[in-house]
Amino acid sequence: MAFNLVKTHLHLHLLWSSKTTVIVQQVWAVMIIAQILQALHMEIAGRAGVDPAEVSMALMVKYLPYSAYLGHDPVTFFVENGRAAHFIRPSRRIQRYAPTVPPDQITPLPPDFTLSRTPRYAERKCGRGDERH
Repeated sequence: MAFNLVKTHLHLHLLWSSKTTVIVQQVWAVMIIAQILQALHMEIAGRAGVDPAEVSMALMVKYLPYSAYLGHDPVTFFVENGRAAHFIRPSRRIQRYAPTVPPDQITPLPPDFTLSRTPRYAERKCGRGDERH
């Protein structure tokens, strides 16, 4: 997700130098920026009480600096105005729900249960392709 954020939304997919030190510094700086934005994304989703997929990363990256420039707390601004401004909207992802299993119905595996098996290679002969029969 961090690489997608960097390449798609931040447009920081180009290296600006040919010197190794500068490239390493650029990669570290870009990854730190991506990590901070991911943390803000999770914070906004948590405070709004929604799934993180419902918070638009593209709009957040676009309007977060502007909100901070105006002197607003960006996280509070996004949580309070997110639905009206469509920063927070229903996700199109498929949501999967796992059934709830009561703890008293969970039993440990029997001690003689085999967790691994011997590999079966169907007696294949590995060699060059022209040696087939």
